[in-house]
Amino acid sequence: MSNSCVVFAQARAIVEEIVYSIATTVGPDGRPRSRVVHPVWLWNNTETTGLVTARPTPLKRRHLGSHPVMTCGYWSPQHHTAFFDCDCRWLGADELEVAWHTIAATPPPLGFDPGTIWPDGWRSAEFAVLELRPYRVQATRAEDFAAGRSASRWSRVAEAV
Repeated sequence: MSNSCVVFAQARAIVEEIVYSIATTVGPDGRPRSRVVHPVWLWNNTETTGLVTARPTPLKRRHLGSHPVMTCGYWSPQHHTAFFDCDCRWLGADELEVAWHTIAATPPPLGFDPGTIWPDGWRSAEFAVLELRPYRVQATRAEDFAAGRSASRWSRVAEAV
């Protein structure tokens, strides 16, 4: 099994245990801003993509307009952690319907019915979706950390760390 498969399998197990993530973006002023999000991750053998529903507020648009990246961090009370550093983009209007149905078709608790938040459906002006494409993933289970083992890491580009 390749390193990327091992890291993604470990990260996926943590994501499926925790579900909700703390997402951090950076504004034009260089200051971070965090919020709780419910990413729906699409896992396959060649790449992982996340979908995050959001209201396209001026703050989010400003942050992602200046720095189109987001980190999603997961932490469990058992101290398992996973971090996804991602390039992100707002989906276009022509992509929203497919994203809506993909999120709704993902079994809970990993997926959810977006209609509970946006009763007007995917055409609502308040409904938007961010597509996340990880460029770095790190996962650690508490027992590995306690034993002094390094976190499992994958990067789209080889890291010096």
